Amino acid sequence: MPMPVPTARHVATFLFCVICIQLIFRFHEPIQDVFLHPSRLTNDDESTNGASSSHRVDHPNVPLDIPQLAILNKLAESIVDVEAHRTFAESGLKDIHGSSILGDAGQVKKMRDQIHCWTKHGSWVRDIEGNTTTKPAQWPARQHLGYQTFSQCDHRFTDGLNKLAQEGQGDYHLGEYDQKNGRWIVREAVKYRWVPDETICGPKPLQPSTKDEETTAPLGLGDDRSKYQPFHAEDFCEILKDRNLIIAGDITQYQLHDSILSAAGIPFVSHGELDCLDSLPHPLCPSNSSYLKYARNDFISVPWALNRGDDDFPSGATVEQQWATYDLMLKYKVVLLNKGLVWRSDNEFLTELVFTMKHLWKYYPGTMIIYRATHQISNCTVLKEQGEDEALATPDGLSSIVPGTTIQRPLTQAPERIWEKEDVLRMHRPTMADIARQNKMAKVIVEAAGGIFLDTEEMFAKRPDGRMGDGDCSRFCAPGPIDAYADLIYNTLRILPRDTNPADDVNEVLP
Repeated sequence: MPMPVPTARHVATFLFCVICIQLIFRFHEPIQDVFLHPSRLTNDDESTNGASSSHRVDHPNVPLDIPQLAILNKLAESIVDVEAHRTFAESGLKDIHGSSILGDAGQVKKMRDQIHCWTKHGSWVRDIEGNTTTKPAQWPARQHLGYQTFSQCDHRFTDGLNKLAQEGQGDYHLGEYDQKNGRWIVREAVKYRWVPDETICGPKPLQPSTKDEETTAPLGLGDDRSKYQPFHAEDFCEILKDRNLIIAGDITQYQLHDSILSAAGIPFVSHGELDCLDSLPHPLCPSNSSYLKYARNDFISVPWALNRGDDDFPSGATVEQQWATYDLMLKYKVVLLNKGLVWRSDNEFLTELVFTMKHLWKYYPGTMIIYRATHQISNCTVLKEQGEDEALATPDGLSSIVPGTTIQRPLTQAPERIWEKEDVLRMHRPTMADIARQNKMAKVIVEAAGGIFLDTEEMFAKRPDGRMGDGDCSRFCAPGPIDAYADLIYNTLRILPRDTNPADDVNEVLP
């Protein structure tokens, strides 16, 4: 029976009011402010935020101040703890998957404390250049052998050298040693390496010499294994012993692929981040059959197992390659994961992370999972405008001899989050608070599932320098700060005893 006209009109009016109220609650103040003040989202705002366009997603940024963010962090911590215990019980406290540490909670804690100490208690130290008589003909540090896009800082540095030559101030060449002035002709960002504090993270004396040493428990292993060592290709191959590595993550994670291969010193053809998974794997070691492969996965997920809706993707630029398949997991016994900088809500991120880790924990217990923290996005635009890449340092590293350029150095302390009213109007996610909170969430879940978490957020927050620039402040130029990951992964694998279970330890023959 048709509804009377007055009643239908009343129902329509009611539904219209409900929709309007829902829209008001949905968009709230941040969206209203952007609609009322569209000029707030200009190129100036983009340069301030410092993220590349591929990582920037327009989402409401809830205006929380520092105390409110602390409450949110506590709430997230409680939820994650419950979810970790519900899903994995206490298995991660006693086991490190892919290693021979099984059922030993004390040893698990020592290993994780040692790795955590290396990343949290250290500083970026400038290489001492020493006297000229002992210097080789070429810069002895790591050379970048991969994706040429990451070399653009060196191209700018070469432009600075050419400018000096044109002005008659010296004929310098990248990578050579300047005998006259006692310095290497390389970018200043390349000269710093990450050095953990051995007084905290290194070996402890067997016989304490003071009461303080006697009462201080070792942070980590406390023996010779705790000495942080530079990457050594032959030892790295011996540690791997035919195990293969797969790196999964977004385009920032792809840099670890290039860093490890460059550290190994084996020339390779760069397939790019989209074609690497379907191309032949890169050999890591000439002495054995260890290989490395990268899969582009902008979210932490097991792509083939998900049933995403059409509205789940913020843009067509996001990619989820199928990396956790049965065939690949049989071949790759060490997996390096990262959440990346494509924003996901806490609920989505936690759901996908738990599912991914549970899948690996349940079906591939012999696979070692190493998850690195996501880096904060630095505002590198100002540094590039000051000629960071074109600068050539004086021997003491305090100033530049190239006119109009400024030497940049690592920070001694990671920048603190400062509450500013303008922050609430920025629509781009993830924010600094998002990254820090989700890193803490990831640490709990990854370790509960028997994995290793590399807490490098603060470590790389001290490096606003050495980044790509030109709108991309999330990635580093190479060589540069990113090469510290080769050392960190080498030391992590070095101290973790290998799983000796033949059933879980046999790789399928590659290529």
